[in-house]
Amino acid sequence: MHRMETINRKTWENAWSIREYSRSEGFLDEGERAAFDHATTQGGRRILDIGIGGGRTAGLLADGRDYTGIDYTAGMVERARANHPTLRFEHMDARDLSAFPDASFDLVVFSFNGIDSVDPDGRVRVLEEVSRVLSPGGRFVFSTFHKDWQGFNALPDYRRVEWTMDPLRLGFRLYRYVEGGILKAIRLRKHRTLEVHAEDHAILMHGAHDFGIMVHATTRQHLLDQLGQAGFAGDPLLIDRDGLVLGHQWPSSLHFLYVVAQKPLQN
Repeated sequence: MHRMETINRKTWENAWSIREYSRSEGFLDEGERAAFDHATTQGGRRILDIGIGGGRTAGLLADGRDYTGIDYTAGMVERARANHPTLRFEHMDARDLSAFPDASFDLVVFSFNGIDSVDPDGRVRVLEEVSRVLSPGGRFVFSTFHKDWQGFNALPDYRRVEWTMDPLRLGFRLYRYVEGGILKAIRLRKHRTLEVHAEDHAILMHGAHDFGIMVHATTRQHLLDQLGQAGFAGDPLLIDRDGLVLGHQWPSSLHFLYVVAQKPLQN
């Protein structure tokens, strides 16, 4: 198993991560809202939702549609089922969608940069599998990190202590904060040497989960090349976090972006 894969799976399987994702709800930002709105208004009822976590996106996508959600972390699937008992969720890896025939879905979603947590070869396989299970004209919505985001150099720390008047709860939060700082130091020392810096993409540590994940970060050309090789049309819609359409030049302030890729109507 790829080292990046080992690191990320350990984080996703952590009880704290499962708890955090099970409590999430609503859109992440205006960019996600715009991407979802664009894709869902194009028609088609059959939806595959990849990397569902605790089921946040199920609440945004499932209404009145033929919905299936999957995640490769069993604990996440259990939480999603508990949060949305009437919906279908399966424990499944997006690199192998062989349970679904060709052209099974009109829309596939992989939210919250989930595709960036997969190893490089696996990322290509995900794109190929999604393309296969999409119907002609179907859309794939996902988000992906920008390789030249200035924050990767700054190594931002996402740890916070939320104030509360409850002394026991505050003490626990302070403990978690200190614990996170220790984990950050250990992980930076242990994993920074695993980073990959290529001209068109990178594998980098990210500050989320106390630097508990490594992510794939892309450039515009690398993204277009991978989509084209997987069988998608050549002009995807690219949206920033404010919901604005991106041009050819991506600013260094762009942390990640939303992609709405389309499978051609015919080969």
